[in-house]
Amino acid sequence: MSKNKSTQLGKYSYSEEDLEAGRRALIRGWSSGAEPVQMIFTRAKGALVWDSTGKEYIDCTSQAWSNNIGASDERVLEAAWSQMQELTHLRSNYDSVPLLLLSKELAESAPGKLNRVGYCLHGSMAVEMAVKIAVKNRPNSGPLVTLYDGYHGRSLATMGWSWPHINNDFNNLLPPVVRIQHPYVYRYALPGEKPAEMAKRCADILRDTIRLGTNGKPPAFLMEPVQGNGTQLEFPREYYHLVRDICTEENVLLIWDEIQTGMGRCGTMWASEYYGVEPDIIVFGKGVGGGFPLAGIIAREDLIGFEPGDDALTFGQFPVSLATGLAALHVLKDDKLLENCREMGAFATQRLYELEKHHPLIGDIRGPGLNIGIELVRDRKTKEPAAHEALEVYSRGLDQGVIFGTTRYGGIGNVVKIKPPLCINKDQMNCVIEVFDQILKEIEEKR
Repeated sequence: MSKNKSTQLGKYSYSEEDLEAGRRALIRGWSSGAEPVQMIFTRAKGALVWDSTGKEYIDCTSQAWSNNIGASDERVLEAAWSQMQELTHLRSNYDSVPLLLLSKELAESAPGKLNRVGYCLHGSMAVEMAVKIAVKNRPNSGPLVTLYDGYHGRSLATMGWSWPHINNDFNNLLPPVVRIQHPYVYRYALPGEKPAEMAKRCADILRDTIRLGTNGKPPAFLMEPVQGNGTQLEFPREYYHLVRDICTEENVLLIWDEIQTGMGRCGTMWASEYYGVEPDIIVFGKGVGGGFPLAGIIAREDLIGFEPGDDALTFGQFPVSLATGLAALHVLKDDKLLENCREMGAFATQRLYELEKHHPLIGDIRGPGLNIGIELVRDRKTKEPAAHEALEVYSRGLDQGVIFGTTRYGGIGNVVKIKPPLCINKDQMNCVIEVFDQILKEIEEKR
């Protein structure tokens, strides 16, 4: 459109000049570094999104891994609209019907003795809520223990518990933390070391850190069962069970940050179900709200909860998001999306292993389910990270109608992510893999 031509958005009109003014006014805190300056998304449905020119994309990011059931599901929109006509906001002192019904269903979905639920609207705040519960139950404790490359949010507290932020201006405000080695088999295994052996070595580091490495025993060990923004990394299965045993023996709570893995992304409702481990607290977020903001925790029934004033957020129990969360749970079951996740994840992973034979850029392929990561390297022997190439996959993918994910931000990660909505079909997934194949060919030929 010309700068002064008016376009309608509902009952409001705007011009390109208005959009440019808004772009100048906007403060951003996250970028891959490769987004086209003029790109504006206007519509999304299922696994697809469209920009303002009408161009269609297959979305392999689920918009920050949040549209697990697919974008703009009519059943979720109906739940939101119905709730908005009755009650849009309620102070957290009071109960609402969607609050109680969703709490019941989430408690029933969680493993073992995890059956007490708390809410907020963002994953960072949910992680803080979990850590608060841990500290309440382990008073006079020392710093939290987390993993290398772990990611838990961008609030001041969660930034401190995540992999180190580059050019960090906030260090003096961040909480104390002890980060320990994770079993990153592809990159850090010792010569001849098997995955199970590395799992034990890293678990032993956790035990030693709890006993000897902190001033005061840690209240909790905070980890993602599959690391998302750091390295899109799954650990050897033995590690999860060793960690659970150590936390039990040492009386340290185990917090699983399932903000990205929860709501079906591993092919099960929770990653804890997939790995057969029962943490003490699960943190949820992103996909749970069906595209609406919703996050929180599910804690073990015997843990002490909050006193008045310990945790309170004005919109923490937003009735509309609670209603959409309830609808999203039913969509997940009714549409058999867990089964589709497993099938599409297996299909994509098999295709990627076939591509690996022909593309030297592919260093490692990761899962499970639709938690797919492909680590790109410039040399398979040295494993030099191919961060620029990963960003190029993202940029070229946009040109060809596929939105790939990348790890970290600002172009410093070397893992390409394929984490579409769980409703993606085989034709769409096949297209994604073919585009990825073609882009790797173009990059490798250029090299």
